[in-house]
Amino acid sequence: MSSHEVDVLILGAGLAGLSTAHRIHSLSPLLNILILEARDRVGGRTWSRPLSSGEGTIDVGAAWINDTNQSRMFELVRRFGAELVEQNTKGDVVLQHQDGRLMRFAYGELPGFEPKEQAHVETIRDMVEADCQKVSRASPRDAALDALSFLDYLKSRNASDLAIATASIWTRAMLGQEPENVSALYFLNYCKSGGGLLQMRSDCKDGGQYLRVKQGTQIFSQGLANSLPKGAIKLNSPVTTVSQHKNGMVTVQTKDGSSFQAKKVVSAIPQTVLRTITFSPLLPEEKALLTDSFQYGYYAKVMLRFTHPFWVEKGFCGLAQSFKGPASVIRDTSVPADENWILTCFLAGQPGEGWSRNSETERTRALVSQVGELWQNAGEAETSFVEAIGHEWCREEYSGWGCPCPSLGPGVLTAAGHSLRAAVGNIHFAGTETADVWKGYMEGAVRSGDRAGEEVVAGLKGAG
Repeated sequence: MSSHEVDVLILGAGLAGLSTAHRIHSLSPLLNILILEARDRVGGRTWSRPLSSGEGTIDVGAAWINDTNQSRMFELVRRFGAELVEQNTKGDVVLQHQDGRLMRFAYGELPGFEPKEQAHVETIRDMVEADCQKVSRASPRDAALDALSFLDYLKSRNASDLAIATASIWTRAMLGQEPENVSALYFLNYCKSGGGLLQMRSDCKDGGQYLRVKQGTQIFSQGLANSLPKGAIKLNSPVTTVSQHKNGMVTVQTKDGSSFQAKKVVSAIPQTVLRTITFSPLLPEEKALLTDSFQYGYYAKVMLRFTHPFWVEKGFCGLAQSFKGPASVIRDTSVPADENWILTCFLAGQPGEGWSRNSETERTRALVSQVGELWQNAGEAETSFVEAIGHEWCREEYSGWGCPCPSLGPGVLTAAGHSLRAAVGNIHFAGTETADVWKGYMEGAVRSGDRAGEEVVAGLKGAG
């Protein structure tokens, strides 16, 4: 067994962990920092992979930022020279009903439902927007809302089946969850963290899906990793135990038997991964309740590459939403400058789970078929299809079996939410789910790391 002693140990080399290390190093350069990463790469849920042609990169994980209200990410854009691609919103959107019927409408508008139904869906949407704005971003407290699932909340507001189907696309695309599995308070707070439901789901300026990175978003994690002192990251080191001692030191052991001692530890791994680690002493009751209650739904991302953008040629922007599936949402993630024409399919919730039971060949065939249905061009979808690249995040152990952000069912946020960011002795907590701004996004991850890093430096200065 090998043993190492440092000032600060950080668990996880995703954006949260790397940002924690970077903030600590910038505030107190003499502190000795070590990051333990379970995978053989840095980046966590930022993972950029090359196309088979070798000409271009796709993001199988986090992909979007904006340049207005995601200030920390835009700082990294400037620092690492990221080339940005604006999300295409020029052209029409298509909605697919459960029975396969299609509705074409302009981006930013509602589908052309029957007038009374359209007014009702708009009312429900605006109600969710208004209610999320009333929720505290940092300390959500509303026992009545938290007692309801988001589905119960919708039904209590007399939402129609069509309105519920529309809202199901929100929870699937944003959390991989069905509305009955998420606390109403949690979902509203999640929306509030991104400025509101409409802003979080928007592909326009200020929105959650406004800009992409031509080189891939892993440029940020790799850049942060390279800016740290040599030897600051140890890969292939999944943590198994974390033990706090009466003298204030913390011992961390990894799967290979290595042992590390530190004055401070920062957990920058998903809350769901904490369940795989043995803590001594045990985590406090409320912290343990959170750790045990956080859950992911089914979530996978598949990028389909085509020889040309036949959807754009027919006046569509490439955004599609489907009540039927298998993909609940599809977005155009092409890079015109490289002539890479790509549709990114989000497989989430129940439709995604059903799709996942098929073979890889059947899965790809189902998605290409859906693309052909959505843009009413089955022949061209098949003949112009080149390749599919994807990843099932719910199979990813070290991401906690999910993406982009774990969620809570009814009752937990009110009971234990105040302990989410609270340190336990000399163990601090980061991660996008702990952020109060842009939770579930790269911005949230970086901000959580900044906060944790500042906590650690302040704590060590106070102890000294």
